[in-house]
Amino acid sequence: MLEMQLVQEQRVRLSMTPEMKQSIHLLTLSGQDLNRYLQEAAEENPVLEVEEHAAPLVRLPRKGNQRTFDSYDPLLQVKSAEPTLEQLLSAQIRLLDLPPMVKVTAEYLAGCVNDDGYLKTDLAELSSVLGISVDGLQAGLDILQSLDPAGVGARSLHECLLLQIRRDSSAAAHAEQMVQAGLGELVPFHPGKAGTRLGISSREAQAAYNYITQLDPKPCRSIGCQERPHYIIPDAMVELRQGEIYMGLHSAGNLRVSMNEACSHWIRHGAQDEVWSARAAEARAIVRSVQLRRRTLMRVLTAVMSEQVLFLHEGPAGLKPLSLANVAERIDMHESTVSRAVSGKYIQTPHGVFELKSFFTTGIETACGDPTSASVVKLRLKELIRTEQVSRPYSDSQLAALLAGEGIRISRRTVAKYREELQILPSLERKRWS
Repeated sequence: MLEMQLVQEQRVRLSMTPEMKQSIHLLTLSGQDLNRYLQEAAEENPVLEVEEHAAPLVRLPRKGNQRTFDSYDPLLQVKSAEPTLEQLLSAQIRLLDLPPMVKVTAEYLAGCVNDDGYLKTDLAELSSVLGISVDGLQAGLDILQSLDPAGVGARSLHECLLLQIRRDSSAAAHAEQMVQAGLGELVPFHPGKAGTRLGISSREAQAAYNYITQLDPKPCRSIGCQERPHYIIPDAMVELRQGEIYMGLHSAGNLRVSMNEACSHWIRHGAQDEVWSARAAEARAIVRSVQLRRRTLMRVLTAVMSEQVLFLHEGPAGLKPLSLANVAERIDMHESTVSRAVSGKYIQTPHGVFELKSFFTTGIETACGDPTSASVVKLRLKELIRTEQVSRPYSDSQLAALLAGEGIRISRRTVAKYREELQILPSLERKRWS
């Protein structure tokens, strides 16, 4: 017979509160993202107050040189918008003495060119849409391909290279012949085999190949670029002063967050209102989360930099192997918290701005028993390839043997993996014949 019993038992359970979720979210944000988050929160919540930094001062011309700047107008110093690729091409077309129909067709085709300078639209398709014959479109295309920069209006990489070669009076002999033979002659390239197929000497094949590699496969990529440059604002800074390490958070990502005193006083002593009480609680939670983020980030940074002191003195060559688990154990935090703290963060060092994740590298055992980081091995690998003879480049096996002679024991496959990560070609494609 079933019986109902009242049993009391004790359990420990971690429940994720909204404030904990908010703290975790703020910890993963970079300094710039945190600024945007806080400014948006301050706009929605009048109880929250964010102190913005003042704009930098601008140095004005000295009075002693005032006569030089008598006609100085700040509006005249404003940089105008750069012309687009279509505008540059159209300006060249307008200067040419062309039949009206050919000029209109060339200007239309100039508007169809993509950012790299290629025309990806089929002429037969344009002919049916515009009602212009293919021969008329071809005449406009010929005009377009005669414009600067050389290679604009090409419909393929093959045609782009040929347009540049034909416009260059100092082009290497047999370069056009090599491109017309197909791009398979260029990747991978062997001067002896290519010369035999083309009926030229290996020296002539090598000279033609060296010239082709200097051509621009995307001749218009830097013209009329509308993308704004992406500037990295570091979240923290570390300096060496007389052998001592000084570290702190960057002011650009360290806004001052507080609660509006007038609103807080009115909520405490005025009429009780559930909406305003919720706003005050939300503001207090954000302030606590920001303070917790700063403390956590500083603890992680201190632990990382104390392990990477050699890096501060010697640069990337002094990086030591470091893992998230090592830092988490040192500051008595969970590994996932350390991972969130370093995600998307940058630090300004005496050797430049580095992503915080770059200080966590795997360790490779050396012959003397001291581990070295994978970043140091890559730097040494890059240096060995830079100093090799171009006529006899090192193979991956030879590179592994050279590193082993320096006490770094890694396999040939690991060398190939690091070489590919450094975007370095294999030895056969690095080889140059004199």
